[in-house]
Amino acid sequence: MNYENMEEKDMKLTKLIIDGFRSYGESTTIDFDNITTLIGSNGAGKTTALIALNKMFSVNANDRIISPTDFFVATQDNGELQSSTKLTCEAVFEFEQEDDSASQKHADALLLKHLCVKGPGEALILRIRLVATLEDDGTADGAIDSHIYYVPTLGVCKDEDLVLASRRELQHIRLIYVPAVRNPDTQLGTTSKSLLANLVRHINWGNETKHLVDAQLDSLNDTILNSKGVKLIGDSLSADWNMFHENDRFADVRLNIESTSLGDLAKRMRPVFQSSISHRTFQPEEMGDGTRSLFYISNVASVLEVERKLLEAEEQFSKDETTGEGHARLIDHQPPVLTILAIEEPENHISPHLLGKLVNQLKAMADYPNAQVVLTSHSPAIVKRVTPECIRYVWMNKDTDVSSVQSLEIPNQEDELEAYRYVKMAVELYPELYFAQLVILGEGASEEILLPKFLELSGKPLDESGISFVPLAGRFVHYIWHLLTQLQIPYISLLDLDRERSGGGWGRVSYVLKELSQNSIDVNAYPDGITDLSEASLQQLSERKTEDSVSANQLDQYLKYLQKYNVFFSAPLDIDFVMLSSYKNNYLGLVQGKQGPTLKVDGKRWLISEYPKQDENDSSYALRVEKARKDALKKDNSKLGPSSGNSYSFQDRELMIWYVYFFLGRGKTTTHIQALTQMNDDALKAGMPSLFSEIAAKASQLLGKEPVSHDE
Repeated sequence: MNYENMEEKDMKLTKLIIDGFRSYGESTTIDFDNITTLIGSNGAGKTTALIALNKMFSVNANDRIISPTDFFVATQDNGELQSSTKLTCEAVFEFEQEDDSASQKHADALLLKHLCVKGPGEALILRIRLVATLEDDGTADGAIDSHIYYVPTLGVCKDEDLVLASRRELQHIRLIYVPAVRNPDTQLGTTSKSLLANLVRHINWGNETKHLVDAQLDSLNDTILNSKGVKLIGDSLSADWNMFHENDRFADVRLNIESTSLGDLAKRMRPVFQSSISHRTFQPEEMGDGTRSLFYISNVASVLEVERKLLEAEEQFSKDETTGEGHARLIDHQPPVLTILAIEEPENHISPHLLGKLVNQLKAMADYPNAQVVLTSHSPAIVKRVTPECIRYVWMNKDTDVSSVQSLEIPNQEDELEAYRYVKMAVELYPELYFAQLVILGEGASEEILLPKFLELSGKPLDESGISFVPLAGRFVHYIWHLLTQLQIPYISLLDLDRERSGGGWGRVSYVLKELSQNSIDVNAYPDGITDLSEASLQQLSERKTEDSVSANQLDQYLKYLQKYNVFFSAPLDIDFVMLSSYKNNYLGLVQGKQGPTLKVDGKRWLISEYPKQDENDSSYALRVEKARKDALKKDNSKLGPSSGNSYSFQDRELMIWYVYFFLGRGKTTTHIQALTQMNDDALKAGMPSLFSEIAAKASQLLGKEPVSHDE
């Protein structure tokens, strides 16, 4: 194959395979996109992944040194520590879509000769592997031997078949690594200045420009050196030196101005800021840490943009049609084939309102054909601005101290569009779930207000306990369960039972059993009447009615069993009804003057709160209760026919008058906030529904287990 004349394609890092390096004691593959975000808790292995890349491609030789601490250390069954004696880090690159402006033809031909071909019309692969071994040579640290190789095949390759890679070839891949703990000038400023200086150093000034600048510099030099003050200092230096010199080569001492050439001056070019108010010139060092970080990152983006234009500007090399002479490049610079910008916690030093601009700039850089971006972050503000498909979750097994990395699995966009949109929106609106020690899933806005308050009263405040609440629609529970299972994050689900509503009661239980089964959770006990979780059995269960107190009790007993699987129900209806049942007088106390539900008796309209005959033997009142029951249970929506309401006591049906008034006729959240404001903590604790104390107990149980680490 003629590599130098092959069709041009952009090169991107697609995989990093780490084995035996620091916390990666087992072979672990990390997939990369144009922009990739590594998330997880402290100590999980995010930084280690970036350091692995830095060990391979850093321009700084000191960063590439392998030390004994780079080898994975495992704890043996006898409690002793055992270091591995070999580590490998392999980067896999692919040349992607065709692009006439791509950088491949600018790469060293030697680099291209090591490409592997999958097959006709498929991607070209470049595999680069770091191999290091540690041997006991009697010294304290042992002897370390490390090399970087090309892997010449797509399959398994023996060590003797690896091809040694030269640093000159590897320089076509540029890594810019910015650690989390940083001085903007040291980590970002130095890199930014060196990148800009490299471009400036390769500018083709042209002979006419050089002669003109040299003449002006000579004139300026003469003018300065012939000034009286400078001559006075120079004469004094010469006179004193003549008392000591013995070598004629150093006889004449005089002052001189260095940097009298265009090249010397160019080396001293640097960006400054001109105030539009005071017209004073400011240096970058005068800015705050956050502003400097942004400025230096923007400089890196500028260099990448210039390099992209250099790769595309073929007209710079065309010949003049009149003279036939070729035009020199504006900048005689050979850009790397790929630049990888690896930034740990870019949110450091940056104010929240600028994070959006920063992420947008990083995304723009990642879209360049010659660049990629890799981030690590603990900030929900960063995570919510990148797509879930670009997130890689890093966690550590506390039993083995081995790091693992995985991509997130979300619903298929083409086959499950509605679920895809909902889950994607959920994780973007509530990115805290990625960093939680426990996630509580609730139905909606009421739960979002009530659960944090009652968990706090139970000694489990959300922030202090590492709990995140995520409101989600019930029909999408399966996808979020699957996501949290991937992330090794325990979760509790609180769903509305909606007994005698369409799809509620046993229908809701049938749905939960189906979702548990789809998440590979074994259910050991089934409701009476079914013997398995087949589609037919679940359909039969979903059609089962709850028509009286006996069947309601059977349903409640099985709901208790489902708590074993961290699934709770707001029973018998929803969480609003639960609160109204427990704090009826407090909610009724919100009604002022002539407000509230009414009924009409013999032509007179009564406020329910003032009607004297509130019992089921009063036909007018009973009809009013029946109307409220129908409104609350939404009988017209029932697929199983009209509900009787007989599974509810008369007192519950009475309460539905106020339930309809407060929660179907006015704002739920406003009503709950007003009621909570009127009660102190003692009153809330005294009437606390058992539902909240049960959830708090389950949260304590889940958080009390050895927590799974979710971060670096």
